[in-house]
Amino acid sequence: MKIQPGVGYTFDSSAKGFTFDTSEQFPSRDGGNGTTHPLKIINVSINAGGNVIYQVQSGIINNIVPLLDDYISSTTVLLDRVTAGVADPPTAELTSVNYDATTLTSYIALRSGPDATTNDFPSSDVTSARYPLVIGGNDPAVADTDTAGYIFLGTITVDNVTTPTTFTVSQNVTGSLWADRLKLGTTTAVYYYARI
Repeated sequence: MKIQPGVGYTFDSSAKGFTFDTSEQFPSRDGGNGTTHPLKIINVSINAGGNVIYQVQSGIINNIVPLLDDYISSTTVLLDRVTAGVADPPTAELTSVNYDATTLTSYIALRSGPDATTNDFPSSDVTSARYPLVIGGNDPAVADTDTAGYIFLGTITVDNVTTPTTFTVSQNVTGSLWADRLKLGTTTAVYYYARI
């Protein structure tokens, strides 16, 4: 009897017998567990100061890696930061002002705007305030402007905004993004996003 490998399995035969291997033949890009993806809110916890901290999995918007406010260094840092050859992603901190007082939710958004000189979108000038930046805010309906468009990556909801003890994370975006900005005449710019 001659058995050949097929869809969803491989076959091995020797003098000791034969085996079928039905494990994943081509592991997925996310490591096979399906739990990680670009721009995912990760490593959420409560720090020693009693505030929620979080990181965002490295990803891109229009091939640009966004920044995140790193509360440890008090600077904005690229999501794909590497220190001494080792991944060292920044960690953001949410304080009571970052939550909606009614819903106890912080809305984690990716803000980006056009370059002030060239009007290219999004700005690729990492020193510009229009460069893509992940921020936590208290407004679920923050309005787009001519200089900034927002897309909500997800939310972090707590039991108490001043002294949180539990939190819930919800994810809206599940991959890197491609964005377009449309500005006509005097109307406010409109931003469109697609997952890539």
